[in-house]
Amino acid sequence: MLSFKVTVDATEALRVLDRLDAPDLPEDMATYVADQVVLPKFAQYPTRSGKKQPFVSDKSRRFFFAALRSGQIRVPYQRSHDLGLEWQRLPFAHGVLLQSGKDYSEIVIGEQQGAYFKGTWPSVVQTAQILEGDAALAATAFLVEKIGDAGP
Repeated sequence: MLSFKVTVDATEALRVLDRLDAPDLPEDMATYVADQVVLPKFAQYPTRSGKKQPFVSDKSRRFFFAALRSGQIRVPYQRSHDLGLEWQRLPFAHGVLLQSGKDYSEIVIGEQQGAYFKGTWPSVVQTAQILEGDAALAATAFLVEKIGDAGP
């Protein structure tokens, strides 16, 4: 009967893993995923829905037509594509908090999304579900790069 021992010297591998145990690694990884996956998705605007904007009250209808007459707004509405551009990245417990610089972002893509935008714009929750796989791949790529950088 033949038997033999296999010995693995994991000293170098453990040294690399120790270097990856940096306290800022989760925040750096989250920022990478945000920059590579999440924010580019927010920069993509859906096609125009063509839905009519319903007036919720007589006051809103009067405001709309007064603003239209004064030139404050135009029909059709000119899309600025700014929603996907102005995002702050703030450190947040083992990650990063993304904060929109647009005051209207909550009604367009937020959890309190307005009825007009539902079905046209994916909410932040829907976007997170859509991007889950891509985010995992980006996080893996980030770690592979870090392991390569931490090598001998």
